Amino acid sequence: MSEVVVAILVPPIHATSPKPAVFPIAKSIEDLYSDGILTVFGFNFIREDNTVWIKGKIVKNVDFLDIKTRVDIVHDRFPSQIRSDHFSQIQSVTSIIPFGNPFSTTLLCRDKLVCQRVLEHQDVLMPEVIADPTKFDAALAQWERGFIKPQFGALGKGVQPATPGMTIPHCLPGVVPNRLEPTILQRGISAPLGWAGMSVRQLMQKHINGSWIARTAVLRRSKEDSVVNVARGAEAVPAIDFLPSNTIQEIKRQSAVACTTLDAEPGGLYNVEFGLDFVIDPEYTPWLIEVNSRPRGRLETLAVVDPDRFLDEHQSACVQPIRYLASLCR
Repeated sequence: MSEVVVAILVPPIHATSPKPAVFPIAKSIEDLYSDGILTVFGFNFIREDNTVWIKGKIVKNVDFLDIKTRVDIVHDRFPSQIRSDHFSQIQSVTSIIPFGNPFSTTLLCRDKLVCQRVLEHQDVLMPEVIADPTKFDAALAQWERGFIKPQFGALGKGVQPATPGMTIPHCLPGVVPNRLEPTILQRGISAPLGWAGMSVRQLMQKHINGSWIARTAVLRRSKEDSVVNVARGAEAVPAIDFLPSNTIQEIKRQSAVACTTLDAEPGGLYNVEFGLDFVIDPEYTPWLIEVNSRPRGRLETLAVVDPDRFLDEHQSACVQPIRYLASLCR
């Protein structure tokens, strides 16, 4: 079996970085070696003789080792919004090899308005979104509650509840420092009785046969904050333990529809994973509010709290994108 080299495009790894043993993905890397998959972490790419090379690091014997090797395919985990100039340089060097998730998919998911317009024509339940500031007041008066968001935001930055009569800015700060983005208004969905907010992160990953794997969904809930975010104090628990089974199944169904729809977009063959965020209404109906092309950390939260139950799945999820991308090179 010929070796396939998958580069994980990440920000600079500093000398003070922890040993790889503390990273869940490192614990599964050895399994990839035995399957003929070499995983290299880094950001320093070079093109020589129509071949892309990387000067990066591999995990070997619980340590990071320097390596220079050719690259077959890239798994993009780079913060391209914040480090846009650096990312553009990387793109110019690596343009002859495929990326997963491709940058076209990242841009589509990053634009909350455009992504919603693509998905809302499918069998997916999504709250209405308005981008015209002149219609915000009338919409809020009708809905009674909503949320304002930066159109290209990430990590929950800039998300705020909105109520009738409040002054809504036309622009909001996004994830890039000192940069304002157009404001969009999304209809608010009330939470189940006794909760201020309840949301679910469903991680979907591509199997090597091209189907989508639904990982254990993570329920985030708060009795005080309608903007349900773990960083703001929300509780994170296994959704399967606290939501009705038909709610879980509907989340999986809508997630599969959304992923299949995104697969039909340009570059969809190289889609590897999505983090889909749902809010739960008083009847426990899930509403899709956002798709993330670089999902992070939610399953890890469960693995830390209950490793006997979730650690194996989390480690499997860490390397599933690598396995899928390697399968495309064979």
